[in-house]
Amino acid sequence: MPKASFRFLALLSALLAPVSLRAEPAAIALARAYLGPESTLESITSIHYMGTLERVDPDSSDKTPGHATLDLILAKPLRQRLVARSEKVTMTTVLDGYDAWDFLQDNAVLSRFRMTWLKASEIKNLRANTWENLYYYRAPEGGTVVDKGPATIDGVACERIDFTHSPGLVYERYFDRDTGRLVLTVRGPESFREIGEIRVDGIRFPKKIVSTAKTASGKDLVTTAIFDSIVLNEPVAASLFSAPSPTPQKPAPAGGK
Repeated sequence: MPKASFRFLALLSALLAPVSLRAEPAAIALARAYLGPESTLESITSIHYMGTLERVDPDSSDKTPGHATLDLILAKPLRQRLVARSEKVTMTTVLDGYDAWDFLQDNAVLSRFRMTWLKASEIKNLRANTWENLYYYRAPEGGTVVDKGPATIDGVACERIDFTHSPGLVYERYFDRDTGRLVLTVRGPESFREIGEIRVDGIRFPKKIVSTAKTASGKDLVTTAIFDSIVLNEPVAASLFSAPSPTPQKPAPAGGK
């Protein structure tokens, strides 16, 4: 076979190689080592978070912070179930592979509910969020990981790594260059900071995650997740991700096919 053909085959193999098998930025190895032992990270199949959510909306006429209990289950390969229960209503959001839905339930009158199948763009966001929470800085399926170089965040010398799941769906993560600690995450108009620490089976988890976005008036809308307990690798029944019954018909795909 001509040498040119060998070069072409080598190039083709590189292009077709799974993203996860390509060389990762050095900052990722440091970041994973900061979280905990590699063997433990790789063995995680599910994570169950329990705690509370606090939301402060400066544009709301009600200045009392919103409060809800939080119950979040993430399971490989790509399943997520989030239950947020406030005083009056409970919102359940579920991702099951390529299906996802919201279920809003009145706490006082159980016959009052609304179920909504999520749109393709919303499902993509949920899938990316689930991947980022379960695979600890590994390259997204079909996506890329790019080292964007040094940056200074909150006075800390960081390395910026971009995790791109699809065009426009990017997690910018800033890692302390000395320790690998995650200092800041930016996803579109939102930023996320992790505060405090809970250790479970030798793995570091944040005690709080503070999300900041802008309201219509340009003020900060702040949501804080506070975790009371975290359980790893508990058995997760598939039925937890099944749509409740009775259910409305799923919307027909675009084009009516």
